[in-house]
Amino acid sequence: MAWSAKLSRRALLAAPALSLVPSRHANVLVVMSDQESALLPGPVRLPNRERLLERGVRFSMAFANTPQCSAARSALLTGLEPHRTGVITNVDGSSLGKPLSPSLPTVGSVFRQAGYRTGYFGKWHLGNEDRGLEQFGFQTYVPWKGDEATARQAAAWIREQSQPWLAWVSFVNPHDIYQLPRVVAQVKPRPGVRPPASGLEALQGKPSEQREYVDRDQGRATREYTPADWVRYRSYYLELVEKVDACLGILLEAVELPRTVVVYTSDHGDALGEHGLPFKGPFMYEELIRIPLVIAAPDNALGRGERDELLTQADLAPTLAGLAGFKWPAPTAGLDLTISHRPRNEVFLEYYAKQKWINPIRTIRTRRWKLNWYDRGNKELYDLDSDPHELHNRAGEAALSDIQRELESKVQAWRKPLLADSLREIAATATK
Repeated sequence: MAWSAKLSRRALLAAPALSLVPSRHANVLVVMSDQESALLPGPVRLPNRERLLERGVRFSMAFANTPQCSAARSALLTGLEPHRTGVITNVDGSSLGKPLSPSLPTVGSVFRQAGYRTGYFGKWHLGNEDRGLEQFGFQTYVPWKGDEATARQAAAWIREQSQPWLAWVSFVNPHDIYQLPRVVAQVKPRPGVRPPASGLEALQGKPSEQREYVDRDQGRATREYTPADWVRYRSYYLELVEKVDACLGILLEAVELPRTVVVYTSDHGDALGEHGLPFKGPFMYEELIRIPLVIAAPDNALGRGERDELLTQADLAPTLAGLAGFKWPAPTAGLDLTISHRPRNEVFLEYYAKQKWINPIRTIRTRRWKLNWYDRGNKELYDLDSDPHELHNRAGEAALSDIQRELESKVQAWRKPLLADSLREIAATATK
């Protein structure tokens, strides 16, 4: 669906400068992996992530606005939820998604207007990159040619800059987990990697869309997996995460950490075999929607250690602006975390489609409860305090009717602007 921001990128660029940034202002490095869950299934060595944690803060309750690559990236870059960016699913030849509109202010255009040199390196996945990314505010664009090559190209660019700069570096891994079914027998299990808490039997009593994913979509590749196979899946996944950390190290060697805001995050997670499900699809389990988010800022602007407030990807863009000393100049669904806010009681998440499969879902996630409302009418309700692995769907239980009704009313209020349309119809507009 289309959405017109009150302040378009064209208006932003025509407006007076946001106040050009003096040289003492912090540089900004955003490092993004692809398909990395915050809930890693075993021991992993991440020395470069640890370097960031020594200087910054880990947000332990950060959520993907949607567990789809392109749509999630649109939220990260604009501070808007996917149904507001118009990018509601993946943008590629086999999917239904439409590209990100250059009319929307992005991290690139906002920081460029503020006087920063801007560069984007690696995977874009938002369409129209054949014309370069100047239209999105990035003066330099180097397409992905391998994660290590991307890291080295970005590091070289960073070393050349003499004025405040913003570099967005987008790696592909651990997305290569999709290659695992071809080599699973060759993967050596890693010590300490645990199998999933449940298998396909856990889909009993769950929305039929999840079983359809196993029977008709990408879940077919792993539906005969044993617990030992899933340990290999998870071992390979952790190996890929470690490779990304090595690339992060290349970047950190190129920056002056005391003068640089460094962000490490991902677009979404991976199902990791929980409930017998691989990859990503029409489900909103914690492994898929919880993402890593580490921010190290000069002068401990966001603190150090761990913060556990409920966040979404839409918070990143306004927070980066706040850390650079200015206000995000456009409507946003996100919060500037440099400003004190009353903690959220809940976050709202969304899912629309993957490839040709249209299965819209709206989710509300509080600290204790999660309600997933499928457009077909199926529902899931989980008490995450007593059931952290989301094994027991309690939707429809009489004892929880008041809680379910309250959560449903909040979802209805959140989606109120869309009530005239079926979510299925909204997803289908991506084909037009």
